[in-house]
Parts: sequence; C-alpha cells; structure tokens
Amino acid sequence: MATITITFDKRASNTTKGNKFMLVLRISHNRKTRYIPFNLHLKENQYDVRTGKIIGILNSVRHTKRTQKIFSDVDLWIDDNEGKIKNWEMDRLKSEIEQRFFNIAPSRTILNHGGKYLSRLRLEQRFSTASSYEDALKSLIKYRRHLKGIADTKIKTLYEIRGDKMLPLDEFKDLDMEISSIDYGFSRDFKAYLSNRYASKNTPAIFLRSLQAIMNDAGKTFEDLRNHKPLSNIKKKSHANAPAPLDMEDIHKIRMLELEPNTPIWDNRNYLLFMFNNMGMNFFDMAILKRFQFEDNRIKYFRKKTHYEGDYFSVLQSDESLKIIKHYLNGQTDNEYLFPIIPENTSLERLHKVNKGKVKIFNEYGARIAALAGIERRITTYTLRDTWTNIGLDMGIDIRKISSGLGHSSVQVTEKHYGKSVTTKILDEINAKITKVQGS
Repeated sequence: MATITITFDKRASNTTKGNKFMLVLRISHNRKTRYIPFNLHLKENQYDVRTGKIIGILNSVRHTKRTQKIFSDVDLWIDDNEGKIKNWEMDRLKSEIEQRFFNIAPSRTILNHGGKYLSRLRLEQRFSTASSYEDALKSLIKYRRHLKGIADTKIKTLYEIRGDKMLPLDEFKDLDMEISSIDYGFSRDFKAYLSNRYASKNTPAIFLRSLQAIMNDAGKTFEDLRNHKPLSNIKKKSHANAPAPLDMEDIHKIRMLELEPNTPIWDNRNYLLFMFNNMGMNFFDMAILKRFQFEDNRIKYFRKKTHYEGDYFSVLQSDESLKIIKHYLNGQTDNEYLFPIIPENTSLERLHKVNKGKVKIFNEYGARIAALAGIERRITTYTLRDTWTNIGLDMGIDIRKISSGLGHSSVQVTEKHYGKSVTTKILDEINAKITKVQGS
C-alpha cells in the first residue's frame, strides 16, 4: 500500500545556505520512494514533525494549513483508491498526486515519454529496439528543425543517460512537443516529409510505427491521452523488398575463388558460405555464436530477431562448414565467440552498434567478392537468406519446410516476403499443365 509523510529532503542538491532543507511530501510505493516539494526551505527547528506545524517564517500559519490540507487530501484519496493504485507504477502515482493536489501539469512530451520508454527497453536489454525507436524520435526532431528552418545536421543522440534514466538533452528541448499537440494534420505532413527525405519506402512506415508504440504507451500511462491516437489513421504499410538471390552456379563461383588465406576478404567469404550453409543464417546470429553452441557437429542457437518467440535451431554442419569452423577454433573458452567478428568484452549495450559496423564491412567485401566472381547481383547480409530460400523453392521443397527453416511464424509470412517467387513458380506449373498438348 502507498504511504505518505511530510519530511525534509536532505540531499545536497536541495540544501540551501544556512542549512535549510526542502520540505517535501514523501511517497513510498512498491519499495520505491519519490519526493514532491512544497517549495519551502526550512531549518530543521522550523517544522515540528509531531504536530505538522511550521514556525519561525513569514505566513507560517498559512503554510501550515496548506501543507496539512494537501497531506490530508492525498491520504484520503490514496485510501479511497487503494485497489487500483496498488497496480500502478511509482512514477504514475507521483504524477497523479502532482496533478491533482499540487497543480503541477505533467510534461507529457514526446521526448520525455520517449526517454522513459527507451529506458525500459534498455533495462530489458533490448538495445537494438531502443536504438531503432530513438532513430524514429530523431526523425521527428529533424522535421521540427525543418519547420523552423534550422539546418539538418546529424544527431548523435537525443538523451543523456543517468543511471537507468534517459533524459532529453537541453539542446533539443525547444524542438520537443507535447504528445497531445501531435494531431492528424501534423502526422500526415510528417509522413510526407519522411517519404520525401528517405529513399527507402519502408523507412517512413518503420518510424511511424515506432512513434505510435511510444504514444500508445503514453496513452496507457496517462488517462487523458488514452484516446489520443493521431497515427492510427495514417497508413504505415511496409513494402516487401524484392529478393535478389544468387543461384547455385553463383555459390559455386564464390567457392572456387582463389583468395589468399587469412585475409579479410578470405574471412568474409568463409562467413558468407557459413551463413548459406546454415539456412541463410542472419549475420548477427553468426557473429554472436559462442564456442559452447558448437557441439556434436551441430550449431545450436536461438534466432536473435525472434528469440522472444522461442525460435531455436539445431543445424547439422556440412563438411564445408565444419572446415570453416575448425579453422577458427583456437582454444576459446565456452563463452568466447566462435568467429573473430565481435571483439570480446563488448557490452550488451554496444553489441548492436558494433554489429552495424561489421555488417557494413561484410557488405563491402560482399561487393568485392561478387566482382571477382563475375556476379552482377549485389551480395549483402540478406542475400544468403534469400538465396537459400530461392534454391529450396526451385528444388520443389515444400514451402512449409522452407518457412520452418527461416524461423517465420507462419507460412503466410514466407509467402508475403517471397510471394513473387512462389507465385511465379506456381503459375508456371499451372500454365504448363493447362497448355500441355495431349499425347505429346
């Protein structure tokens, strides 16, 4: 149960000259404590904890009546609403008391609440998602710059990290805005700006969905924002990227390339073939493989992108993959990386950022490998996944088995991403049967 007391906040930051302390309403709830100031700095002998009386200052009687009334009103309200308050987070309880009894309007801005949302993601160690959501907030701030005619310079970060909190940097506070002021008209114009600014058709949809998630969370936190959903009527449909797979002849060309051993391009050719041999394994999943995950000639792992859904794989390694793995075995401990891609001791928070850089390097070497092999198509970290899928479909393997190997939640997801390939093959088969000359 939430409890309150009137006391002094004796932290150095709230102590003035002459040893005067801030008088505060102390709230205790769910093993957490918060303070709401009465905007009074007093010496310890100017407040009687037993009687609640303030003495020795101007208008002491009026201040006493005010603090005692607030205390009594808050205490009664907590008692009347005990059932629902027990399920609240501390910050929500503090905000409600500030608004109801101290006339402090909460700052429900997109950056403030966004910071709380990102802090939660970081505590859950979902650093990649937090980074993606911050990118969406950056795009909003850049649009605000655009409206004010401010130069569009790169934003490294919007927040200062203090403990487990993310606080907006002062330089962006003038560009912040109340969530309630983000209406349908603003959202529509913002989408138009995103569509014009980014070459990818998917980027606007990704950013808008991320911002909607933050605003939906604000609606769950603040009752007056519950029905404020300006982005709900803005189309955020993703466009499937057309797969650009290689074929088995291309894979053979890559295998036959004469590359100097133990060079970066040779390493990246190994990574490329390893990903292909492991059902188009995601680059990040390969980069963070630990030594203990290789056992009995199998690689065992949870797919990073969907590990919350329990996507576990145990893949028997081909002779080629075993040769690649054994080259990189150098006495690692069980918890050291299998491949020399991610530096050891990289923190979880930095892991996704380091991976981004490694992906860029892989894609650069992928282009060089394609050129050396005489392959006109681009080779990126996604190419091997598309290649494995397309070759499987060409071989007539049931799409349900392909879908399982890709870690998709359903066949429909596979059909959506590889719809053109699947549809083309099905139509070719149907057309061949219909147009086949009888007896030929």
